[in-house]
Amino acid sequence: MRRNITLNVLKRLEPLETPYFIRATTLRGFGVKVNTSGVIKFFAETKYKGTNYRKTLGTFPALSIPEAEKEAIQFLNLVQTGQLQESIRRQYSLGKLFTTYTSKVTLKPSTLKNHTQVIQFYLQDWLDKPVVSITREMVEKRFCQIRDKGVNGGKPTYSQATKVMRILSALMNYACADQIIENNPVNVLKQKRIDRSIVKREHYLTADQARKLLQITWKETHPMTLAVHLMLYTGLRKNEALRLKWEDIETVNEVSCIVIRDVKNHRPHYLPVTDPIQEILKKASNDTVYVFPSPQKDDSNISDERPTLKRLSKALGVTFKCHDLRRTFATRASEVGVDYLMVKRLLNHKSNDITAQYIQWHSRDNLVAMKRALQEVDY
Repeated sequence: MRRNITLNVLKRLEPLETPYFIRATTLRGFGVKVNTSGVIKFFAETKYKGTNYRKTLGTFPALSIPEAEKEAIQFLNLVQTGQLQESIRRQYSLGKLFTTYTSKVTLKPSTLKNHTQVIQFYLQDWLDKPVVSITREMVEKRFCQIRDKGVNGGKPTYSQATKVMRILSALMNYACADQIIENNPVNVLKQKRIDRSIVKREHYLTADQARKLLQITWKETHPMTLAVHLMLYTGLRKNEALRLKWEDIETVNEVSCIVIRDVKNHRPHYLPVTDPIQEILKKASNDTVYVFPSPQKDDSNISDERPTLKRLSKALGVTFKCHDLRRTFATRASEVGVDYLMVKRLLNHKSNDITAQYIQWHSRDNLVAMKRALQEVDY
């Protein structure tokens, strides 16, 4: 409602079951809010370039009507002249931007943890800086510093320099959308054609090496060793394999499958259980919810693969990592004649082909075809 806000009017106001507003007829944008407890608060409100702004000025009678009107006029002028927005913009720090971004954008817990670690280590001295003060020159200099010299006692690292700038670019794009800045300063790297491409790793185990690894470790029942075996026969990503739960072993359209739902491309991944996979699962412990439980922590999956991989690499005479096993699986599938589309499906790689997106791979016949292809991948 609108009324002339006077001392007598405010003294006669009574609380209701819900808060209500009274807007002044003499000063547009000025008013009072009456809470259910009877507390009366002055406020000022206005709209500027499509955005609503409101400020609580104080409580009556601690703040008089003339004082509240004076503060309201100052606030309304700041908004309508753009000075308030400019002040907010210039005080908006990178740390606040990161907090806002991570609260608004859906990220996996592991991604959020990684982003936080990267920002706090490589851009710690920028967190209190206003976003508008981060220049193209600063971005280029920091990228080259991480790449060539390292920061905070860290070693020079090309891949981390690229990762830092990828995260920073996402933050700056968000700031552009929020009208905090007009242009993304990270674009300087692209515009100057500063190489940020990461050389793809190509290491994998040959069929002979994979066969030898399986022969010398097949009788082992250590959770990490069994996970290595599973990755060789399925091409699963490390986290997909290590976080596998017994409840993820399901019967889908009459076919026993491993079903991975927390996947990189957000599409459930169905892998039929073949004889080698069944043997691996039989050797795994079913005392916990995880197929590959942690030897140290109850109700947790095994997470540190390094000791086991170091031991297995020494026994094999070839150093390898978990993702090398994924490349090994894909390479072996191709060698034994599994067609390209099926290899792509078994790896659960996202396709930009519209037709491929229509194929429902969890239909019974497709699952049977996938099982045949998986059975061909042997060492």
